[in-house]
Amino acid sequence: MSGGVTSRRRSPNVQLTGSTRLGVHDFDDGNEHAYQERVHAWCVARWHERCELGDSADEPFLPDPGTTDHLIKAHGRGKPPLAVPMQIWSRLLEYQKAALKWMYVLHEQNAGGILGDEMGLGKTVQVAGFLASMYHSKLLARPSIVVCPATLMRQWVREFHAWWPTLRVVILHGTGYAMQAGNSGMPGEDGLDERLDLSMAKRNPISSRASRESRRRAEQLVERVHSKGHIIVVTYSGLQVYQDALLTRKWGYAVLDEGHMIRNPDAEVTLACKRLDTRHRILVTGTPIQNNLTELWSLFDFIFPGRLGTLPVFNNQFAVPITVGGYASANSLQVRAGYRCACILRDLIDPYLLRRMKADVAQDLPQKSEQVLFCRLTPMQRAAYTSFLRSNDMEKILSGKLQMLFGVDVARKICDHPDLLLLDVDYEAAAAGILPADYGDYQKSGKLSIVRALLDMWQPQGHKVLVFSQTRQMLDIIERMLRQMPACVFRRMDGSTPVQNRAALVDEFNTNPDIFVFLLTTKVGGLGVNLTGADRVILYSPDWNPSSDMQARERAWRLGQTRDVAIYRLMTAGTIEEKIYNRQIYKQFLSNKILSDPNQKRFFQAQSLRDLFSLSGFDTGEEVVAGANASAETRFGRCTDSTADDQRQQADMDSPGKLFTGNGLEEEDRVLQSLFKMSGMHSALKHDAIINGKDVDVNYERIEAEAERVASGARTALQESRKARRQLDISVPTWTGSSGEAGMPGGKQRFGTKVNP
Repeated sequence: MSGGVTSRRRSPNVQLTGSTRLGVHDFDDGNEHAYQERVHAWCVARWHERCELGDSADEPFLPDPGTTDHLIKAHGRGKPPLAVPMQIWSRLLEYQKAALKWMYVLHEQNAGGILGDEMGLGKTVQVAGFLASMYHSKLLARPSIVVCPATLMRQWVREFHAWWPTLRVVILHGTGYAMQAGNSGMPGEDGLDERLDLSMAKRNPISSRASRESRRRAEQLVERVHSKGHIIVVTYSGLQVYQDALLTRKWGYAVLDEGHMIRNPDAEVTLACKRLDTRHRILVTGTPIQNNLTELWSLFDFIFPGRLGTLPVFNNQFAVPITVGGYASANSLQVRAGYRCACILRDLIDPYLLRRMKADVAQDLPQKSEQVLFCRLTPMQRAAYTSFLRSNDMEKILSGKLQMLFGVDVARKICDHPDLLLLDVDYEAAAAGILPADYGDYQKSGKLSIVRALLDMWQPQGHKVLVFSQTRQMLDIIERMLRQMPACVFRRMDGSTPVQNRAALVDEFNTNPDIFVFLLTTKVGGLGVNLTGADRVILYSPDWNPSSDMQARERAWRLGQTRDVAIYRLMTAGTIEEKIYNRQIYKQFLSNKILSDPNQKRFFQAQSLRDLFSLSGFDTGEEVVAGANASAETRFGRCTDSTADDQRQQADMDSPGKLFTGNGLEEEDRVLQSLFKMSGMHSALKHDAIINGKDVDVNYERIEAEAERVASGARTALQESRKARRQLDISVPTWTGSSGEAGMPGGKQRFGTKVNP
């Protein structure tokens, strides 16, 4: 595989369409001229610095002029060190340098790893720096593949170009130079990652959507990358579309960005990723556990197939005991057995999961304040919500005759804005744009009234705001309101925004001080995008998956931010949104139990269907924190109908984590005080106090022997499952109970009945 540079004279910029002229820096390296031009300029600059060189040395493999490479020593005897160019090493922060060392240790072991740093710590930079160093050290003979959401493809190209310009980085996508047909996107893949939740679809017809011509171009492109190097970037849907060209090749490295896209072990996209033929696999995600432990198994089975056995064994021996041990109804044995299993699981994954938090490694980051604002329903919303709960449709849902998701959708629309129901009642009129004159009036919605109040306060203060919504329909209503505000300049990005336009929108918002608001859907704007131009974030509606909200909130509070950041989660009090938030907290505690503290004791009651579809009074907040032992009282007033138990818990919540203590954002106190004077605001909780609150010590019975027996059985079952899985190649997906082959009980054994210990 050659990474050399051909000798030729400089060529002018390339004319694409009409009067649009793009410089070579605007292309991915599907345009060979762009690659050669960039590398030529880089080499010439280095040659000038290397005044005394004067020979035919291969510049991409030489140390920076006047310096020596930083050598990361190999642990194996006789193995070469990793030579990191000083141009890269000197620009990395200390924790990022530690990541390069960690990845090289995994490389020596022929194992993969999960880079699970908190959002905003530069995971892309760390992987780009590592792969650049591997190629610079001549330790990779094959090209590597990066799989990521469409929005992030250009970011990967820019990072590789910035950190090591000699890397040839090609985009295998309709927006990539080599795949363009008349400068238009190819059908079948563009934007599918945002329009579909690929991770939750078991069967997906994506692979049949590429034309014969696009398949031919893809095959040619992959062949060129394999012959010349170095990196190919493709979307998750593109991996399925072009799997014939991609899954039949061997790769140096396979990198999955936003790797939680493969959290469903039976999804077609997951199985496709696990068929990539390489042992060197890196999965990048800020949220290794989103909803349950099955998702953690799916991620780990990509980077180290068989480490956690087959999925049925993992669920029976680990997921079930750990989950049951967190229920309020768990007995002492179940609690202790869950703890012991969690300890074993943490030890199993710890060497292959690198996770750092901003509070630990980025001390110079500005402060962040995150509030949960419970908004009152307007009379129109309350009437609509009550009517739905008493409807025939609700009776059908409770009796199982109608899907629950239908009820969830209706309830959430009412919470967002009651006019959203009009889109369902008269779809044809809505599609034709025939809507009432007062459609979307912010005064009809408690949450939208709060958004208007916040924006009215922030605009004259010079803040820049991100507003995230789950749906484009709600963004339409928010956009109507913004158009009625004087001198309100805003931009919008959602799933309908062409992929090739998204990077420019992000750059414009970050650099143009006149743009006040950026409207975004969570799926598009919440994945890997750097929006440090904003210092205020509004999450308009909660997601069942807490990581979706976490991804969105971290767009602004990350490396490069210079101002304090305030984040507001909006929820309607007493409705399904409060139940969703309760579930988010439970999932976050489950994640913390495995990733940080197996001994934490947070207990939760399972909710019934009737609990989900109910409407409490105006007094909220206590339901969320019941049993959590966190300092998370309501801010500016007590609930009037609290039970005696609730009141006792409130009295116990005066701990060092108390709300608004020492957060350095006094301005936000004044903001909340102003909001509480409005009729639409009910109460506020400090989200960080709930998540980070300390546990109350609990005395458990002495049942260590029985708990150890349960944990030992789990360990033994896992070892047997590993042996069965090892009998098939790494590119064969692991048995999940319904998909995969490796480790399947009673399945055909490749090497007979005996296995190596």
